Amino acid sequence: MKCPKCGQPLKPSQKDPDYMLCFNCRKKFKLPGTKQRGEEESQKYANIPPKKVRDKREKEMRKAYDELLSVEEETPRKRPKRRPEPEVEDDYYDLEDDKVSKVPVIILGIAIVAVAALIIYMLLK
Repeated sequence: MKCPKCGQPLKPSQKDPDYMLCFNCRKKFKLPGTKQRGEEESQKYANIPPKKVRDKREKEMRKAYDELLSVEEETPRKRPKRRPEPEVEDDYYDLEDDKVSKVPVIILGIAIVAVAALIIYMLLK
């Protein structure tokens, strides 16, 4: 068979036997009379069981679900008893420990303001 565009001989494709390749034009051409893969047979999935198996499982699941609902209607649900929570002692949060001197915080604040003023003065100078 020859290439319809350039007339050079076509070689069969190694990947797909339904195609012929022209190395001169760098094109591939479909062989006449070949069907596509999707046309030959319908696509089958490996993870979907046949319809009769699916229907059987669906009936079993519906029956089990109906039994579950009927059991819940017959016996009222019992709630478990709540355990009383143990009281937590607040020894960690004593108010007597909050008597920390605020003098170091005030001195640190004044120092920060003084350094900021010095930097601004040096930049504007």
